Amino acid sequence: MNLEGSVNKMKMNAVMYGAGNIGRGFIGQKFYLSGYDTTFIDVNVEMVDRLNADGKYPIFITDTDDYVIEWVENISAVNGRDTAAAVSAIAKCDIMATALGVNILPLVAPVIADAIVKRASLGARPLNILICENLIGSDEYLRDLVKPHIPDYLTDYFENMIGFVCVSVGRTVPKTPEQFLEKYPTAVCAEPYSELPVSLEGFRPIGCEMPPINGLVPFSPFEFFIERKLLIHNMGHALMAYLANLKGYNFIYEAACDAEIKYVLFRALIESATALAERHGAPLDKTIEFVVELMPRFENKLLVDTPLRVGKDTKRKLSEGDRLVGAFNCVRERGKTPAHIAVGIAAGYLFDLPEDPTSVETAAYAREHGIAAALEKYSSITDPADVELISRFYDLLALGAPFSVISEELTKAINKK
Repeated sequence: MNLEGSVNKMKMNAVMYGAGNIGRGFIGQKFYLSGYDTTFIDVNVEMVDRLNADGKYPIFITDTDDYVIEWVENISAVNGRDTAAAVSAIAKCDIMATALGVNILPLVAPVIADAIVKRASLGARPLNILICENLIGSDEYLRDLVKPHIPDYLTDYFENMIGFVCVSVGRTVPKTPEQFLEKYPTAVCAEPYSELPVSLEGFRPIGCEMPPINGLVPFSPFEFFIERKLLIHNMGHALMAYLANLKGYNFIYEAACDAEIKYVLFRALIESATALAERHGAPLDKTIEFVVELMPRFENKLLVDTPLRVGKDTKRKLSEGDRLVGAFNCVRERGKTPAHIAVGIAAGYLFDLPEDPTSVETAAYAREHGIAAALEKYSSITDPADVELISRFYDLLALGAPFSVISEELTKAINKK
């Protein structure tokens, strides 16, 4: 009896579409710890070649005052431009995830569709795709991108055997320090937090056994967890980035440790958390507990995260359904005043870094046409009371008003009847 052959047949295979920070620093490690052989698909040829050459990569986990190195092994990679290789990998895997960025999903949807077609021809096994993107409704979004490329004769297979699963990515994976990259070009840096909430409703076939993934936490309904990540965690992160930029800080942890920024941050998080819990009927104490646990994570000095990385792509991050404006609207719909979140939005329109063309665009438009016009164009905010609230803080921040004045205006806004 060939024991080696029997063991190999039992091996599980995963595909990680995207070998960036989240792909390597979070989901790739999850797959490894769960016993999968993982194939990364990425268009970064240098990264692909190095992953193939090394067969492993390190993750530097921040542990209070030092780093703990952990290795991810049993990996390979294919060039995303090699469509045939990408299709083959997806067609044969047991589980798949994406961490590409929302703007890239339309480009890879035809590849995923071709892989599904090939998968059907190889035995029609189910496939669940973990969608690790910062987008509310990412499951429907990717499904709708893939579906037009699926032939009619495979409609039943596509609907009943291909799962599009929302994931709430809570782990922070910032830019890796240069001293690590010099020694390990594929290294990533990450915080210890590693919970992986997923939408139970997305898995196929319906009622199937959950895939064996370390730290997987299935929930139903899942909307609350997606919005908790976007409208609390991501909102707070962006708010810090924009206020950090105004104060000239180089790193996010500096902003998180700044008493004045912390004052605005914590209250903005509470504004959003309270409204979000009410919107979904979630326990308020648990939602506030999430905020309390989040604050020290932001202060982690070993996460050398920058305002540029956190705040860039400002046009999207100030859009109607995204982190800051989405949180602002959530509070408004509950009849409350999102005054501290308004400070973050105002600071976002002053975020003007040449390395990020979208921030240059939004900041320039606000300067040239006025903040009210910018709020209408980029954030779909037109209500006079909302415009007035944000404009007040925009003007104060633009003038460099002292914190005492900002604080006084916050108190007035909250107490205004």
